[in-house]
Amino acid sequence: MAMRSATTASSGRRSGLTPPMVVLLLAAAVLSGIPAAGNAGADDAVTLGFETRASYTLGPGDSRERARSLAIFRAGRKAVYLAADHFEGRRLIQFVDKDRKELVHLVADALTPELLEDQCRKEDDSTVCTVRVHTVVRLSDFIAAQLASLRLGSEEDGEDYRHEMEPSVPAPLRPGRVLAKAYRLIDKKELRMAIIYLDRLADRYPDWWELYDIKALALGMQDQHARMLEALRKACELGSPTACAELE
Repeated sequence: MAMRSATTASSGRRSGLTPPMVVLLLAAAVLSGIPAAGNAGADDAVTLGFETRASYTLGPGDSRERARSLAIFRAGRKAVYLAADHFEGRRLIQFVDKDRKELVHLVADALTPELLEDQCRKEDDSTVCTVRVHTVVRLSDFIAAQLASLRLGSEEDGEDYRHEMEPSVPAPLRPGRVLAKAYRLIDKKELRMAIIYLDRLADRYPDWWELYDIKALALGMQDQHARMLEALRKACELGSPTACAELE
């Protein structure tokens, strides 16, 4: 989708198109071929619905409201990843690997899943909030996310380390946008800035495993193996399935 080194499908030569042009052409090619609304087959091709479940374990200072919000975000993000796999499998969109994660988080940030089940319960010495949601994801959501990424990246140009030492966090918290910025910094090879940004966020949200997951990615790209393993262990301890899998 974010075709920063876009190639033509037939020859493999560079297309010469900038990312916005590629995305807009892709959108036109796909959406212009969709028949009028009311054609169920056409709707199914670009609109998907998923039921997903996710949890968040409350840490010191966490409220149940925040835990529920983060659990809903995680469940919605699962749906967005499933939609991304589907659309990419049908060759409706094409991702660059690192851009995929940023765009998934921006799409998840913009969606409002329908809450189907919500409960918080005690497990040992912790409280775990679990939700089940239904999320509708459209192909156009990824196009909107790409345009948002370009706009946000442009707004962030010129930021220095002082900005990341005191990161601006929207209130109420928008986890998708916050995490997407970390992926953007990594994509731009601003690895030190990404790590500082994630560390400052972890000071505020120490039980949010996604922060340590992404930090491990940045540290790995810096060949800081010991610190990368430390970040993975912390993420795994907090419940990250990907971090635990990498440590096996």
